Amino acid sequence: MPGGAGFCRLEGGQSAFVEGAFPGDRVRVHEIESKRGYVRAARWELETPAPERIEPVCPVADACGGCDWMRLELGAQRRNKAAIVVEALERTGRITLAAAPEVVARGEPLHYRTRVRLHVDDAGRVGYFGRHSRALVPAPTCAVASVPLEQLLGVLAALAPELRRLLARFEWLELSLTEDAGRAAIELVPRAGRSPADPALAPLFDHLGAHAVVRRPGAGGPFSQVNSAVNAALVEHVLSGAVRRGARTFLDLYAGAGNFGLPLAKAGGRGVLVELDARAAAAARRAAADQNLSLEVLAMDVVRALEQLSKAGRRFDFVVLDPPRAGARSVIPKLRSLRPPAVAYVSCDPVTLARDLRALLDQGLSLESVTCFDMFPQTHHVEVLAFLAGA
Repeated sequence: MPGGAGFCRLEGGQSAFVEGAFPGDRVRVHEIESKRGYVRAARWELETPAPERIEPVCPVADACGGCDWMRLELGAQRRNKAAIVVEALERTGRITLAAAPEVVARGEPLHYRTRVRLHVDDAGRVGYFGRHSRALVPAPTCAVASVPLEQLLGVLAALAPELRRLLARFEWLELSLTEDAGRAAIELVPRAGRSPADPALAPLFDHLGAHAVVRRPGAGGPFSQVNSAVNAALVEHVLSGAVRRGARTFLDLYAGAGNFGLPLAKAGGRGVLVELDARAAAAARRAAADQNLSLEVLAMDVVRALEQLSKAGRRFDFVVLDPPRAGARSVIPKLRSLRPPAVAYVSCDPVTLARDLRALLDQGLSLESVTCFDMFPQTHHVEVLAFLAGA
């Protein structure tokens, strides 16, 4: 299923989802739980493991809410990600693909994350939330965090008691690589009613500053993909798609800091970026100015931007849609007035992708291709790129 759980048939033919089970596993279900619209195995045991089931490299893989597929061999992970996309397109979008989509992978399946968010408990321990819970799973190491970030996790796990008490004043931390990827950075977000400017925090900041760049809350960089190698492959596919279609003008919606728009402009395109987040829009504007690129950046809501562009009679050869997980339901009707000859839709959620593709097809566009990108190895999550052609 799209959430990554296994699927089985119970005695009598009833279907049930089994979280933690994989295709090929033989399981014995001891207790079921009826949910709205489906049934799940609340308690089960593994009788015969699938051939692709492996031992995870992380000791807390089963407890942590992050890497839910670390017990599945990498090739099987990718085949099942393609299957999730195929099923979502058929079930939600009524779209049948001629063949399973390609899954593009690049770089290493471990230590690939350039950004991780961790929570802090009242004792100053750092970790991830457990699977489907807010119970903290301490993380002195992390098999998918990049090496500098994992080293910083070790520093946090080894804090002296007096520094740990200071760290407990913060609700969560974000670790990321600096722009040159040579050093770790840490952003600390205080609990409600706590000030990060309290002089008493100086010993903690001094200690962390010896190991990382310490950023004040809200000073972190704009959103960027956590897997730089696979993101580079995704950008290349979008760019080559625009070039093959002879696109000279483009519109980049939900543009962030210019992940797609900057390369498109660098390749000679003239475009408009639309991004609601002011920090991300400002970063894109600065980058465009530094590189002397022909790029207009609108820091506003996407729907409002489309209304303005349509009213002004603007037209674009190529539109990039890269919405958040909720998709672009409110945007697609507004896109109709621009009549784009080509659309590249980038999605991190197969179900909302399927819903939105159906809406675009109903507007008269045709689906040309679907490609998956293994942006998040060891998890069920998958990034998808769909190209559509205008009527």
